[in-house]
Amino acid sequence: MNKLKTMVIGILFLFGTTAWAHEGKATLVMEEMVKFHDALVKETSGKLDTKKLTELLAKGADGKKDTETFKKAIPLSEKLGKAETLKDKLSAYSLLVNELSSVVGHHDKSKANLFYCPMEKKKWIAKGDNIVNPYLKDMRDCGEKQ
Repeated sequence: MNKLKTMVIGILFLFGTTAWAHEGKATLVMEEMVKFHDALVKETSGKLDTKKLTELLAKGADGKKDTETFKKAIPLSEKLGKAETLKDKLSAYSLLVNELSSVVGHHDKSKANLFYCPMEKKKWIAKGDNIVNPYLKDMRDCGEKQ
């Protein structure tokens, strides 16, 4: 009976840990992306600190396809961190979002969503369902949830 109990606990632990880890990496990346969206909407001055995002991306994802996406996103994260003007930040952010768009909602528990601005033809990642366009200061509600 003890062997069966130990085996059941082991199986639950194995599957529970796998599921948690699988959800965790994409979720952490999306949480960082949401922070950048918020900073861009607020037009935060100075450079954005992308060190944590870059480190998360370097660790890779749980799946091969997402890991490749993360690798491709590393130089884009670094570019965003080096951008000084709002225009450069938005440009770098747009490239980063395009690269990570396939990961949004894929094993992700952050409640982040992908949005699209048809006027600027650019995407962004934000938490929730409200449209807050980082690209158009005078038209923050322009866009659609993907």
